[in-house]
Amino acid sequence: MPEPLFRGDAAPATSEAVLREFEDGLEPWTLRAAPTGDDRPADLASGGAATIGPVRANESAGTAESAEAPALVVVSPHPDDEVLGAGALLGTAARAGIPTLVLAVTDGNASHPPELISPEDLAEVRSAESDVALATLAELDADPDHEIRRSRLRLPDGRVSEHEDALAERIAEALGQLPPGTWVAAPLRHDGHPDHDATGRAARRALARVPTARLVEYPVWLWQHTLPREHPGVDWDSARVLVVDDELDHARSAAMVAFRSQISLDLGVPAGRVGADPEHQVVLPRRVRDRMLRRRQVVFPHGAAGFAAIYDRGEDPWSVDERWYEERKYALTVAMLPRRTFRRGYEPGCSIGGLTALLADRCEQLLATDIVPAAVETARERVPHPHVDFRVGGVADWPAGELDLVVLSELAYYLSDSEFEDALRYSQESLAEDGVLAAAHWRHAIPGAYRDAEAIHRALADQPGWERLASYRDEDVLIETFGPPRPSVASGEFFGGG
Repeated sequence: MPEPLFRGDAAPATSEAVLREFEDGLEPWTLRAAPTGDDRPADLASGGAATIGPVRANESAGTAESAEAPALVVVSPHPDDEVLGAGALLGTAARAGIPTLVLAVTDGNASHPPELISPEDLAEVRSAESDVALATLAELDADPDHEIRRSRLRLPDGRVSEHEDALAERIAEALGQLPPGTWVAAPLRHDGHPDHDATGRAARRALARVPTARLVEYPVWLWQHTLPREHPGVDWDSARVLVVDDELDHARSAAMVAFRSQISLDLGVPAGRVGADPEHQVVLPRRVRDRMLRRRQVVFPHGAAGFAAIYDRGEDPWSVDERWYEERKYALTVAMLPRRTFRRGYEPGCSIGGLTALLADRCEQLLATDIVPAAVETARERVPHPHVDFRVGGVADWPAGELDLVVLSELAYYLSDSEFEDALRYSQESLAEDGVLAAAHWRHAIPGAYRDAEAIHRALADQPGWERLASYRDEDVLIETFGPPRPSVASGEFFGGG
């Protein structure tokens, strides 16, 4: 087993003063329940038009940046990590009524020498402790029937790195049973403990299979070996804080008391603690617990982690440069545009620029965006035209001003309900009287999709003042153009629009 970067009973690398200064400089962040069932606008739930004014994310969440969560999955390497690292997340989710599942990666049965307690018995002890702790946090929900479900994956304690593929598969399977947009809380991939790091890597790989899921990383041991903003592998700019109020702090502390095997010597001296100061012989001395269970809990949310993980496979994860399907789809899309040239076009979700290259020949100005920086860089190299502007961004970064071409290609099934509603409204507001929206979407099932191609295009066709201008469909793809009514191409050229 690889050695951790720290000793649990050693002095931390980050002082209290430095850590407090770092926390105080971070923006607050929290989870809120996503509207479901009757709470969702009826037109969105059925795939129809969205004509109500959208509430932009975070507008109703006070001063804290908030994320919609239809469900939460907490991936915990060992029993107690779910409270030490994600206790504030679990309590916040419980209080918001967000359905929550804890995936217990190992049973933590290597914490004590086998001559003191058998690994089999220790596994049951630690699993029972986790059940009690989660029941304590679940009580934060006003609904007495709320529970935090827990699933034991039973991977070997200390050897998770040998089973990363299997763990990624199990996480992806769990996400497949949960709503699109589910948040996954997993250890920071650079937390310093081999099991934690492997669990974090597996979670990211799982999100590549279900890219609509979101990732929030939590540290457990990070401050034991690293100063804020010093580790090159950590995305420090994404750091936020969950502010823990008195009620949540009390519940989290009460949950931690359940882990007697880790905070007492009830089972004897833990492995690796022989000869230590008796005050620090327990696995988690009080000063270590106090460091972890802070009133400003640092987390690292990554809303685009699933898509970013897809690009871990390589520069062209969709194989757009190799597949005839992609080349043909792009050709069909641009062929269906009713005008030869456009003044100002916008392509959100441009990926590596396969379609952008063709749109560049049809637009005097073109803005192409993607939420994955690596994809944007590849696209920029692929389409080095001065009139094409590449930026990192999503639907929330919709450009100001009038557009006469909007292209939604293989995108809208990945947008949350609120994002899709925003995209519809922004399209309505920005599309010129002679403008066109082109949409192309895969007709087969997509894991984790919010909606299918038919629902997307039905919503576009139902926008007030728009009509379906042209349509192509086959077994694989649906490509259509929408916008205000206008003469057909032949009518405009041959008969002056009459």
